[in-house]
Amino acid sequence: MDTERVAVDAREQVRRWDAGDSIWTTEMGGIGPGYEQAIQVAAIELTRDNLGRPLPEPESKEAKTWGDDTLRRVESMGLSGAQWGAARQLAYRWLRDGPAATHNQTPEDRRILASNTWPHLNPQRAETPVQPETAEGGH
Repeated sequence: MDTERVAVDAREQVRRWDAGDSIWTTEMGGIGPGYEQAIQVAAIELTRDNLGRPLPEPESKEAKTWGDDTLRRVESMGLSGAQWGAARQLAYRWLRDGPAATHNQTPEDRRILASNTWPHLNPQRAETPVQPETAEGGH
């Protein structure tokens, strides 16, 4: 793998994300693209909020609440506990080891590209937008 394409540090990972570039990351959910995208968004936001800050020791009291401020900020995403745990683990690794080192230690079948943009259509652009059902029926 050409590691020059992988962000060397967490700040560069967030910068690339903010620019709309694809980032190399680790698949954490394995359930599907929407579930995975939520994890990646949360990991980026947690990383953003902790750039330049010391990390708690993994088994410390502080580690148990690390990122709670970010979780409150992104709570409208409706993350499950499992998604938040995965995002915390990934962000911690990016901040502690860097995305490139994290990537190099990730099994190849869990290496993915992610971006802050993903395919979607604006319903107003559809030639025949779907109208809500009326009381008279019609399926």
